Amino acid sequence: MLPFLVVLWSCEEVIEVDLKNESPKVVIESFITNVDNPFLVKITKSQGFFNQSNFSTVNDASVQLEYLLVKEKLLGKGNGYYISQKAKPVPGSDYTLKVTTSDETFCATVELPRPVPIDTVYFQPALFESDSLNVFVGFRDPAAIENYYRIRLYRNRRYAVNDYFMMTDAFSDGEKIVAPVYYRNFAPGDTVIVELLNLERCTWRYFKGISESIQQGVNSQAPGNPTSNFTGGALGIFGAWGSSTYRIIAPRITGKK
Repeated sequence: MLPFLVVLWSCEEVIEVDLKNESPKVVIESFITNVDNPFLVKITKSQGFFNQSNFSTVNDASVQLEYLLVKEKLLGKGNGYYISQKAKPVPGSDYTLKVTTSDETFCATVELPRPVPIDTVYFQPALFESDSLNVFVGFRDPAAIENYYRIRLYRNRRYAVNDYFMMTDAFSDGEKIVAPVYYRNFAPGDTVIVELLNLERCTWRYFKGISESIQQGVNSQAPGNPTSNFTGGALGIFGAWGSSTYRIIAPRITGKK
């Protein structure tokens, strides 16, 4: 089982949950994007719910990446990491990741989505804090294609890793979309970078599962693992997205001196 943070807001009632300790499973996490960064694969072993302090890494796997006419065996770097020296982002192409550990083989294939450009970013006074600003993100959704989006916001080069602003074009295919982000406030003068991720469908489902587990907290059933796209029973994700960014300085609030 993958690690989740569970916050208990009350100690008035003790609730016993039967969390079965399953045998460890291979956990694979890797993402291919349109940004030309080193392609990495991280492989670990899952732990029981009450034994998550020390995740064991897998350092003897055979890891292969295939796309177009390229077939590459990745180099082990230790601590569960494997790195490619050839992988290049080619939007619209299929990528296949194959991992073999002892007598098990796991495989996943994704298509790298094309980035969707951000057209506009602007600010409005926050709804409940007059000295703060909310950001609005505008972009044109590609027509006749299912798109799955995540927005990440960087404030002065930092962003919260547990922020999952997720949306789809189910009711706005081919239209201009303006997404208001009310949960994050900015101050005048902040350097704001908006990143729009056009996610591959399984990647969207994976992040959506993590987001729902975080939001539900103790009101949910026992935490589960997000949906994996690997065959063979491995946990984790081989994900893909096209990323576009927009940099802006938060303006002075109108009417403020």
